[in-house]
Amino acid sequence: MGLAVDFSGLGDINLETVIAAIALIGTAAAWLVDRYFLRRKRLVYRVQVDAPIGVFPSSHMVDVEVRHQGDVVEEPSVVLLRVDNAGGMDIEPHHMHEKVSFAFPDRKIVGLEVTEAKPEALGEMLQRQLDSENFVDTSRLVIPRMAINRGDSFKFLLVLSGRGNGVTHSGYLAGGSAGGGVYHEPRPRGPGRRTLTFGALSLLLVGALVALFLVDVLQPPDNCAAGQLRIVGSTAVEPTIKEVRSAYVAECTQAEITIAAGGSRSGTRLLADTQSKDAAAAENMIALSDGPAEEAAKLQSRPVAVVVFAVVVNRTTDVTALTVNQLRDIYAGRLTNWKQLGGRDLPIRMVSRVGPDSGSRRTFRERVLAGDQELGITSDDCRSKDDPVAKHQRCEVGTTEELLNRVADIEGAIGYAELGGSRKYPTLTPVAIDGVVPATPNVADRTYRFWEVEHAYTAAPPKPDSLQEAFLDYLTSTPAHPILARDGLVPCSDLPGDFCG
Repeated sequence: MGLAVDFSGLGDINLETVIAAIALIGTAAAWLVDRYFLRRKRLVYRVQVDAPIGVFPSSHMVDVEVRHQGDVVEEPSVVLLRVDNAGGMDIEPHHMHEKVSFAFPDRKIVGLEVTEAKPEALGEMLQRQLDSENFVDTSRLVIPRMAINRGDSFKFLLVLSGRGNGVTHSGYLAGGSAGGGVYHEPRPRGPGRRTLTFGALSLLLVGALVALFLVDVLQPPDNCAAGQLRIVGSTAVEPTIKEVRSAYVAECTQAEITIAAGGSRSGTRLLADTQSKDAAAAENMIALSDGPAEEAAKLQSRPVAVVVFAVVVNRTTDVTALTVNQLRDIYAGRLTNWKQLGGRDLPIRMVSRVGPDSGSRRTFRERVLAGDQELGITSDDCRSKDDPVAKHQRCEVGTTEELLNRVADIEGAIGYAELGGSRKYPTLTPVAIDGVVPATPNVADRTYRFWEVEHAYTAAPPKPDSLQEAFLDYLTSTPAHPILARDGLVPCSDLPGDFCG
């Protein structure tokens, strides 16, 4: 008979069961820590095809010849090589301490194409950077130092000559785990029935145990209030607020919350105007502002979180880092082409927010441009200059989403936006500023400069038991923290006491 242990009302639990549960939880926890907390850089490759090309010169079948530079390729073969960023972090060019390369022993490369890239722009950029003089007639393919975001993937389709077989790799990623962060993934052969059965049972048990132990953590809102609430202001945090709203109304079904973001200053101005005309209506409003509202002395402020902003560029620029001085030269019109910054020969196309209502624009001006104003508008569509005489190219858009869409779609474009939103665009690169990447730890230790405190404004102190008060409490509560963190916001409660003012 097994030893029984009493767990304060949970009943008698067999010790072997407890040990098995702890083992399962430990395994799951180790995987979660490795995947989401250690966030290692991990580049994985798989050889999907490695086979000779059939040539039948003496048979009755159709003859097949592979020619290279007019000569018949001896012993031709084809290799399809898939490469994925399967880790928890973006890979930046400077992470490749030694260039990642693939070797084909006893074979030489005849031809190469980049195929099935996700996103497509990554494949196009990679194809442009690969110089045939550096790999054709060699047995080694070197991946150029480049940004490969989480979830990015691409394939190399190669034709080779020679009787060799197999593929090897070399190279090192800074921040990778044992093996340098580059791993070979064998071609899958399909799991056995026992593996599938054990895996399914393990997942079921882990899920049940995690649900049991976390039931007190993932709680619904503590305070559900009925009524109507209108949220206005910052477009930078609009996606985050929509997620928080959805989480709140999923449990508090008597709450009706609408969001009408139009810019930080326009939101606080609308709240102040509403207060002067209809105090009762103002009690059902919240205005969100990137930074303190300068013209809202009579409004009530509640710091919510720190918003991490980023300068973002289209990947076609081939630029991943800029200094503050370079950014000031760009926005002063002294630098107009990316080749002046070590990038491609492309005009710099500035995409800015419409001022002065934008909190993002104000933060960029104060934190990065040292108070200097941006240049005048020279483009309506952000793609081409309307003024042929102007040396610089700059356009303005109304919302953060529109800015990110334009920068993501236009070659050579640059802009600024909330970091969490920019992560959703695979063709964007958030650049390091003065060597510091945009990341929440770098905000907390004050090494990264482009951030601002998000304030929630009300016309008067919220009334107890009102929807206004209940939603603000939920927005700053522990259950809402994962939503804020996922979108790149740092809750004020997670920062030093004087950080949010």
